[in-house]
Amino acid sequence: MGTLDKIRKFKASRPQSSGRGRIRGIFHDWTTGDNIIRLVGEFVQVQTHFISPAPKRRDRGLCQADAFKGDDRLPAIVNCMDWDISQEETMPEKTCPVCALNRLAQQVLHPNEKPTEEEKKFFEKLRSDTNPRTYLKWNILDRDDPTIIQLDDEGGEEKIPGFKIATVGMEAWGDIDGIFDQCGFDISKPEKGVDIKVTKTETPGRRTTYSAQVVLEGTSIKVGSLTEEEQKLTPHDLKQICGRVTEANAVRVALHGDLEQLLVLEGEGSEAERLLKEMEETPEKESPEKETPAEEASEEDEDGDALFSNTGSKKK
Repeated sequence: MGTLDKIRKFKASRPQSSGRGRIRGIFHDWTTGDNIIRLVGEFVQVQTHFISPAPKRRDRGLCQADAFKGDDRLPAIVNCMDWDISQEETMPEKTCPVCALNRLAQQVLHPNEKPTEEEKKFFEKLRSDTNPRTYLKWNILDRDDPTIIQLDDEGGEEKIPGFKIATVGMEAWGDIDGIFDQCGFDISKPEKGVDIKVTKTETPGRRTTYSAQVVLEGTSIKVGSLTEEEQKLTPHDLKQICGRVTEANAVRVALHGDLEQLLVLEGEGSEAERLLKEMEETPEKESPEKETPAEEASEEDEDGDALFSNTGSKKK
């Protein structure tokens, strides 16, 4: 292949901007209370891990705080390295260090093992912390704010109509799945769909919850097509934008020392008790619990749906 052919192939593979120039503000943030949206087209399933410390909850997280500082900082939430977003399925080759820790925790907690109460508590938390979280990425029309921001070459900004990318957690998805069944047709079709209301509820001292219901017109479901202007809008390439994968080794070296040591025991759960006792004899150097921008974003992201808006996970 000649250089010119390679350039042409590279240019053809790049996301098309439809002549709009650079854009931002494409990630939807669920606001407290009601959010009226229209789902459009197919979703993309992702699996993620929350790896950042959360000082507000006095949780050290999986990785050291220093890993979330500087130009090469890790995002607070990473795509699971064992998840193939292009095929939306688990990869045959397992490289994710977080999933490796999850497998080890499950081995230690197997009924055949006999961990002490302290060890059981440690590995139950590790299993919970390392469990991959499933989310759906979806192009939506935000009825409350249906615009995104277009940037020109001089740095000027202009609000224009556009799709946003919403992250739907499994709690909200349970209700949305029920709406599909209730309506009996594909509600995400541009020519025949419905608006839905997603309600975010925040209660002090309790986790944030999400629910969804169909928007009614009187006592009937409001069914309609997108406007002519809305049908001309270009949906975002969800796999390209949300598919960034952090290098497995970058996550592994950022793990707390005791967790990195545990990785050598994957597949050897019966040995975990011995190693855990050895590690308890070696104090770990702890990083100061100082909030970073990634940590500030993570407080909502762990439970909710605004995963990629503040964590630097947009693919570049």
